[in-house]
Amino acid sequence: MKHVRVTASVDPERAPPLFDRLANSSAIDRARVLDWNLTSEDAMILFALDGDPAPVADSAAEFRGVDRLEVSGGEGEQEGRLLLHVQRSAVPIFSCLASALDAGGLIVRTPVVFRDGEVHARIVGDPGPLQDAFEQQRGDIDVRIDEISSTPAVDGESTNGLSDRQREAVVAATELGYYETPREATHEDVADALGCSPQTAGNHLRKAEAKLVDAALDEVVSTV
Repeated sequence: MKHVRVTASVDPERAPPLFDRLANSSAIDRARVLDWNLTSEDAMILFALDGDPAPVADSAAEFRGVDRLEVSGGEGEQEGRLLLHVQRSAVPIFSCLASALDAGGLIVRTPVVFRDGEVHARIVGDPGPLQDAFEQQRGDIDVRIDEISSTPAVDGESTNGLSDRQREAVVAATELGYYETPREATHEDVADALGCSPQTAGNHLRKAEAKLVDAALDEVVSTV
């Protein structure tokens, strides 16, 4: 059994607006596909957004092929959910993944991560159908295989992995003495170091701390 890590990117000048908002927006740290139904042309895709979902919702009219868009999380919030009802052929990444799944012989694991102009995916099975699907879109999509192994890859973009911004917040908080007893820094101090609002700094820290606790608990359980 093969475990494959794949990264795909789209030419910024040719990227569909939907991909651009999910992968390149400064308001969204990353977008993760939590679940999807790509079995028909009218696909449904559920995203978790680490960041403010408002720019995506406000740009809905620009998204070719999107029949309906539902967002939870109001303006100014730092996390949200996005449910897309979209024609899969309208977004080359979705079209390629769907074609590969239709060909059989592989599973695309979730989350699939949109971030910094790229899409990161993990696959179990034969990567051949996926390579063939991307080859057909070569003018629009650049793809690389990062790793092929016989064991599951440890993915820094997994649910328990910290985003860059969360990692920066934890590092800044540690250096400032936020985790000392007694505490030597506040959310305001961390916010000044990150160049963001105290509320945003607090959100980054809470999310990072929750992920670190989950990872620690997983490690404890695995040794019992």
